[in-house]
Amino acid sequence: MKRSKFISASAALLAAGLVLAACSSGDSGNEATDSASETTTTEEGSGDLSGEMTFVSFGGAYQDAQTQAMVDSFVEANPGVSILQDGPTDYAKISQMVSAGNVTWDVVDTDPFFPIGKCGTEAEKLDFTIIDTTGVIEDLISECSVPSMTYAYVLIYNSEKYGDNPPQNWTDFFDTANFPGTRAIQNSAQGGGYEIALLADGVEPASLYPLDYDRAFTKLDSISDDLIFWESGAQSQEMMENGEADMIIAWNGRAYNAAVNGAPILPAWDQNIVVYDVFMVPMGAPNKELAMQFISNAISPEPQGRLQNVIPYAAINVNAPASTGDELFQTYLPTTHIEEGVIQDQTWWAENQDEATSKWTAWTAG
Repeated sequence: MKRSKFISASAALLAAGLVLAACSSGDSGNEATDSASETTTTEEGSGDLSGEMTFVSFGGAYQDAQTQAMVDSFVEANPGVSILQDGPTDYAKISQMVSAGNVTWDVVDTDPFFPIGKCGTEAEKLDFTIIDTTGVIEDLISECSVPSMTYAYVLIYNSEKYGDNPPQNWTDFFDTANFPGTRAIQNSAQGGGYEIALLADGVEPASLYPLDYDRAFTKLDSISDDLIFWESGAQSQEMMENGEADMIIAWNGRAYNAAVNGAPILPAWDQNIVVYDVFMVPMGAPNKELAMQFISNAISPEPQGRLQNVIPYAAINVNAPASTGDELFQTYLPTTHIEEGVIQDQTWWAENQDEATSKWTAWTAG
């Protein structure tokens, strides 16, 4: 997937008026929910399908939204189908299942780097005679994955603290003299920390990759006295709501939830980090054909349109009905800011995830 093609794909999303939104990368903005492992036996389909499959995602509000937008309607249209749910997405667990030859998951919502990097070994090649990708941005599709939604990492700041002189970009995020206060970033290599440090240090977006680790860590070290980390989407939201973080790089979906709960926050969209989730099928999944049918339906216009009306994550099908969210909902949708966004290069991450994570872990350990 060439980066230039990915940028063109993003422009196509804008032209189509699609809604970009956030959760996550490491865990895509979601965590396990009490609904995990429950069975759904409830529009789209011939009604001829039958069988049972397991759907896995990142949990939380995201998986609840996927259930409402995609899972329930698919089962309702196909009464012979039942869908078990599990979560959260766990890459080590997928690897273990495949290695042991005991795969129990059929469709998994993941970050793109995993199926891109594990295609044909731990991720099944998708059957595009079953999966209809009409309207889906072509350059977000790989042999072993199709996009499920898009989102963004955004600079969120406390509007009460900064008043009429708020931070506007990542340069301001690292400027503790003019913008004093606590900064928060995700404790994950792929959580945008590398990218925002390099952007703040003057690296042009087109020159971000390959990432310059040493340069990024030097920049991050410059704010170490004011830097804290969040480990989950729930924790990042709590930081925004209780004022623990004056500035934070956050998933726009979690920021929206915090704003709904009354947090005095606002987004600064300059150089937001644009990312997306995908659907994949683990190698050796027991119900592959049904999994392909489910994915085909989930990326079609109606389920995609429903998704971006129940949670601020973007449809990836250009034919999906537009979001009808209220003013606050629209404030946290990056659609009109996509030209300000910086694409996180998922092909680079697929090839360098282990090294980038190892270096990140060593740095955070001190």
